[in-house]
Amino acid sequence: MTKRSASASSTSKLPRCLALLVLQSVQNEGVGSQAALDRALRASKISGPNRGLVTELVYGTLRHRRRLDRWLEQALDRGLRGLPSEVLNALRIGAYQLALLERIPDHAAIAATIDEVRKVVGPNKVGLLNAVLRRLARQRPWTGDASSGLPPWLVKRVSDYAATLSIDGPALLRAFDERAPQHIHVRTDHQIGFEDRAAAAELTLHSIGQIPGVYRVESGHFFESEIFTSRAAIAQDGASAAVVRWAGLNSDQKVLELCAGRGAKSLFLAASGAPVTAVDVDERRLQGAQRLVERAGLTTLDTVVADAAEPLPFAAASFDLVFCDAPCSGLGTMRRRPEIRHRRIAADLPYNHALQVRIIEQAAKMVRPGGLLLYAVCSFTEEEGPMVVEHLLRNAPQWRREPSDAHWVQPFLDQRGDLRTHPLQQGVDAFYAARLRHCG
Repeated sequence: MTKRSASASSTSKLPRCLALLVLQSVQNEGVGSQAALDRALRASKISGPNRGLVTELVYGTLRHRRRLDRWLEQALDRGLRGLPSEVLNALRIGAYQLALLERIPDHAAIAATIDEVRKVVGPNKVGLLNAVLRRLARQRPWTGDASSGLPPWLVKRVSDYAATLSIDGPALLRAFDERAPQHIHVRTDHQIGFEDRAAAAELTLHSIGQIPGVYRVESGHFFESEIFTSRAAIAQDGASAAVVRWAGLNSDQKVLELCAGRGAKSLFLAASGAPVTAVDVDERRLQGAQRLVERAGLTTLDTVVADAAEPLPFAAASFDLVFCDAPCSGLGTMRRRPEIRHRRIAADLPYNHALQVRIIEQAAKMVRPGGLLLYAVCSFTEEEGPMVVEHLLRNAPQWRREPSDAHWVQPFLDQRGDLRTHPLQQGVDAFYAARLRHCG
């Protein structure tokens, strides 16, 4: 039996051990943090406060990994180089508790970490863990350290974004290092009486008034509620919800959704009653989208496997609305998917831009004269957002930005009329979207 399988079989009461296994999957297998965490929590018998602790340790350790490594470097005589990944991740988990989880006393954080991860790191490394974490607790190198958990190139990008929107740059940097709130998005056909249903489900919600149908979950178990099982609402960040709402869809329109993914936006497009054709290059993601929509009792979604960057298998100019949620760096979702900050590099952005240009060009061909193209990315970078739209506008004069008079969206619009969101606005992610009208 391998060390990994032996430890995995005994994690039901060991939240730090389970968190370590998740971090190992993220680092060594390239798995996304959300997928790795969901898989581990389903497979384990962990529940209650321990379940919450696993989630906190995984996301918090990933979010602050750069800072944790800098502090650990000071407590190790030979630095971090050469440490086995399971040892380094165990040290990160311990350091995160010492530095940033005030509710756990130092002695408890050290003892519990060593005891729970012992089977993963091996008995010969326990002494190292104990010595380093105790030294770290004495030195407390985090005192007065207000540095960002982002790599330098991302610090500059976030600061530039703040300057573009004339908002507080240091505050935005801090916000990207914080835990994202839990948002839910209520289907338009379930909004009447929704707050009474939420109260019956013992959910305490706070309405994000600027974005219709979006609430922040303050307390309660949303995923165990009737509201979730019926898909009257799903977990969806407010920025993602705002993009869908901004489409202004009605049942008379024929809709093409490109790069549909697993169907969060498909659900809300289909809930309008309009016929929706969802396209994605990954058949498994489309199957997930179809299941989500069917569980919600909706029947207006068709799916087609196709690459949106290549000629599409539809007649040109045959859709009233093309909704294009293009693949991107995902940098706007760094709080929810903190591993992104460690996986992305600046050189990714020109590559993404070239791909997104091909996608928006194919999308534009599908829109009938007078129709609407909504282009969106879950990123705040210029290359992936405004520069893609400007490319289309320069090369296709029949396209114009569509002014929006919807009252709720005005605080999110920039000087060009494009949607630009960020965490300082009700805690939402950083998205970009543009509404473009075919005037030919």
